[in-house]
Amino acid sequence: MSLKRKLRRKKTIKEKKDASRRLAGRIASFQNIPNKCLTCHCAFDRLDKEQAKTWHVIVKQQEAIVRLYCPTCWDKTIEFVKRTQEKAKDE
Repeated sequence: MSLKRKLRRKKTIKEKKDASRRLAGRIASFQNIPNKCLTCHCAFDRLDKEQAKTWHVIVKQQEAIVRLYCPTCWDKTIEFVKRTQEKAKDE
């Protein structure tokens, strides 16, 4: 019984460490947020709470790339993806 408990405890400790490493990596990548939208080059103010809530940040961990999109460009991109998926289904 104690062996199971020991293994379970070891597993939870490992999961917590892995989660904290992932979180630390993501927090570090937010240091690299650009100052403008990738598509339309609209300025991004890091101190504006409204912009922080509405703008979209995409982080690719493997390449350590951070991309920033304004709400207008994000909506256009989502609409384009939906149309592309519908065309693929029709064909």
